[in-house]
Amino acid sequence: MQAAAMQDHLRDRMYEVSPEQFEILCKMVLSRRLDTESMQVTAFRQDDGIDVEGVIEEDVVRVLFGAQVKRYDEGNTVSNGHVQRFSGALTQGNYQTGTYLTSSSFTGPARRAAENLQIHLVDGEQLAATMVSNNIGVAERGSGYELQPAFWDALTEPERTDTIPSNEVPLANSFESLREFLAAIDETGGTRAEINRAVPEFDSRHADLYGTAGWLLGFVHEDTPTAVDGREVRRWGLTKNGVEYLRLHESGDTEAARERLIAGLRQVEVVDRLATVIAERGSLSHDELKAVLAAETDLSESSVARRASTLGQWLTVLPEIAERPEGRSKKFVSV
Repeated sequence: MQAAAMQDHLRDRMYEVSPEQFEILCKMVLSRRLDTESMQVTAFRQDDGIDVEGVIEEDVVRVLFGAQVKRYDEGNTVSNGHVQRFSGALTQGNYQTGTYLTSSSFTGPARRAAENLQIHLVDGEQLAATMVSNNIGVAERGSGYELQPAFWDALTEPERTDTIPSNEVPLANSFESLREFLAAIDETGGTRAEINRAVPEFDSRHADLYGTAGWLLGFVHEDTPTAVDGREVRRWGLTKNGVEYLRLHESGDTEAARERLIAGLRQVEVVDRLATVIAERGSLSHDELKAVLAAETDLSESSVARRASTLGQWLTVLPEIAERPEGRSKKFVSV
């Protein structure tokens, strides 16, 4: 695919992704184009607020950078009012510089306001051109370009299918450990080695278990690999929901953090299916839970037993489900 055709294809991809996925896409583009100490999505959604922030290091300059990201359909332009409110958010947050990125375009008054306010604007056409010219999300092959799978894999989300794949059935059974994992990503570049240095208990296996759990909950995304000692290394990044969940816990607002966790649990398909069965039957024994898992997923028999225990813990976080003793075992009841 030639450069112009690839740019058009990238524009189409921008319109297809969700607003949350577009934020992650822009964060990855920004982190590759700027010499940053850190780059992450921010907590708490606020229209025309700061979606991505980072610290830019350029020789003798170090500034706090903020970006607003707007995934608009083609023809739906960003107005002067949006740029003005973004400028206010930059001032309120003490950001030294800012960029407004959109999948669509800006109105004339918006561009004039941005010039006066010294805000950089990046429309969908410019964003696509930047990605192609800098091989971000694409790779040059011979006389043309093709998509780079590792980049776009970072935007994938769990899919709803008739049979739930094994990688969408969690095995991480401690929400306290999950918070430690999220905090380690927040404080590092998100590679297994960095996470292990921040939390020694997290070896590669545990990092993958909690990375998968965070992905299912919508708290983390698999970022594109980074080069370490000449080889590509897998790494994780926080989503806006993940940052929000972490910040709520850090601020001591455990009830709001719990509500955010519950919202994440409800989007996990295997949890949703099990919760539906419990609501319909009134209760579900541990053995019955394993039977549902065996029927609804492609897990092996040995894996069903291990993951049933984890799912039991996940289910009881939901306010409508409680665990009750049943002889030497237990059951899950609708309350």
